[in-house]
Amino acid sequence: MRALIALATTIGLALTLLTAVAPPAAAADLLSQGKPATSSSTEKASTPASAAVDGDTRTRWSSTFGDRQWLRVDLGANATISQVVLRWETAYARAFQIQTSDDGTAWTTIHSTTTGTGGVQTLDVDGSGRYVRIHGTQRGTAYGYSLWEFQVYGSGTGTPPGNGIPDPTTASLEAANGPLTTATYTVPSPSGYGSGTVTYPTSRGSYPGVVLMPGYQGTQQNLRWLAPRLASWGFVVINVGTNTLTDDPASRGRQITAAGTQLLALGNTAGTPVSGKLNGTLGAVGHSMGGGGVMAALRDDPRFRAGVPTAPYYPNMNFSAVTDPTFFLTCQSDAVAHGNTYAVPWYTSMSQAEKLYIEVPGDHLCPMTDYGDKAKQGKWIVSFLSLWLRADTRFSPFLCGPVRDADQNDTSLVTRWMDTCPL
Repeated sequence: MRALIALATTIGLALTLLTAVAPPAAAADLLSQGKPATSSSTEKASTPASAAVDGDTRTRWSSTFGDRQWLRVDLGANATISQVVLRWETAYARAFQIQTSDDGTAWTTIHSTTTGTGGVQTLDVDGSGRYVRIHGTQRGTAYGYSLWEFQVYGSGTGTPPGNGIPDPTTASLEAANGPLTTATYTVPSPSGYGSGTVTYPTSRGSYPGVVLMPGYQGTQQNLRWLAPRLASWGFVVINVGTNTLTDDPASRGRQITAAGTQLLALGNTAGTPVSGKLNGTLGAVGHSMGGGGVMAALRDDPRFRAGVPTAPYYPNMNFSAVTDPTFFLTCQSDAVAHGNTYAVPWYTSMSQAEKLYIEVPGDHLCPMTDYGDKAKQGKWIVSFLSLWLRADTRFSPFLCGPVRDADQNDTSLVTRWMDTCPL
């Protein structure tokens, strides 16, 4: 008996040692945070789909009050999915599925339940795909569905395809148009703003949306040069006309938000030319009072993730609360909105944001159609928005490092340059 006890003890000790030294299972990566997100609906502008993948447990997505609703995240490339964590607000799903897709159209269910509990649910799953969504079929409350965070874990199997966008070069970025073919669409019934023309890539894929806002007495002509440039590099662009030519910056900020809301709605509406082409991420570019409006949209609307205020104008306003990436493009001889008056103080006060400031020769009109060096301006704006709205790091060398230096050090081209490099 003593021998058996000794043998058992020896075996137990050996097993304990084997367990102790066994390597831990490989940790899964958080794949969803900061990626483009879309949804079947949103309850209000302050609860967008993007809030469920922003890593901030103080912001949330919430749907309208109906049973069949979904939230989708685009991981950018096919990935192996091993775990999904749902951090519910009070409004949770009693019945739902977790589904994956390679193309955002055909879906495979990798988890299904009719007894959801709300709270924090950690689901071990086994699946793969570029797109992952939660599809709610029965609410647990009288409200809709609401998630503080929708977290997808796993391992990537490739690099983001970039929706067919080739590697950028100085020559291609300074050309009048990028690599994608584009088309235009006139918004039939603008809601909350005066008029809208959408320029979009005709190729298959989903892209960030960008709102273009003119300045005082301006029209869509102001930034018409920029719409096809951006669209041909993988953006769905709405060029906006204001309610009146004299709308102030605060009004222009609200109209940027309204145009963004309608652009996303058009992307979610079957039969429109941009149906399925919006990935839920928004940015904005504006001139003069429109640039002030861009700053207001970045401050007030969490759906806007990056902005380019050009020659921005907004008297007596503090934008230190803006935390999104912001590119200030100003004009050296601007007697209306010189950088020292508005953009530089805002730039200096924004301690939590990635920032770029470029001053170029010219007066207040230098960012407008038919003024200034559009090859360089276009290269910088396309690169900035590609980096911060699509997380496409192939564009970062044109903003930081040796490739950028040729522009930064050319005093005939740039009269002042500030940034938060390295990116």
